[in-house]
Amino acid sequence: MLDKNDPVPLYIQLQRILKEEILKGKYEEGQMIPSETQLSSKYGITRATVRKAISILANEGYLHQVHGKGTFVCFKQMKYNVWNFGGFTDYLKSKNETPISKLISMQRTMIDNREYLEIKRARGVKKDNDKPLFLTIDTSLIPVELFPGIDNYDFKVESLYHIMRTKYNIHPKRAMLKLSAVKSDKMAKDVFALDRPMPLLMAQGNVYDLNNVEVERVKVIYGPKMDFNIVANMETYIP
Repeated sequence: MLDKNDPVPLYIQLQRILKEEILKGKYEEGQMIPSETQLSSKYGITRATVRKAISILANEGYLHQVHGKGTFVCFKQMKYNVWNFGGFTDYLKSKNETPISKLISMQRTMIDNREYLEIKRARGVKKDNDKPLFLTIDTSLIPVELFPGIDNYDFKVESLYHIMRTKYNIHPKRAMLKLSAVKSDKMAKDVFALDRPMPLLMAQGNVYDLNNVEVERVKVIYGPKMDFNIVANMETYIP
């Protein structure tokens, strides 16, 4: 429910509640959400407040308003290919930011009779006050047979892809990733300094080199302060 004593505006509180319900699947693709009148009555707020929350969600691409019919969910799960995948360090350098990493764990593991080095890191940016702002939690599975001795490098300060290119002459070229929503866990709460549980975006898939050889299995959980653009062709739902 909404907390009228909370300094966060009521329309923002409602927007967060509705977004979480959409991400959890309470309202499915193409389904009409409750009307402004119904939401106003349920939460004890004005229709103007409800309208502001719905307008934000429509601008974010979660809802689609049809005059005379209602407001419908248009948030779709997407599967897509990302080409020329550069990596987190390259991304931040392109924005003239200073990347930082915190090594959470590093260990060897066997998957499908193949040995991998599992590297789990919190990735972020160094701010002016030297306080780190962590933006992602990255888990990388690196095939040891392709990168012998890879666990001797210090990934708190070194870029994984830079090491691949310069030390092994293996060049990550493209990634095939699937996007999905996940609920924040204790690790995400600590890394991203969350004050409450919330849905987060996760990208998971494989990275391939110039010869189409798998060089990494990757999972990236994006914190709420991470911003990026996705270019994809999508159909728009129109009732």
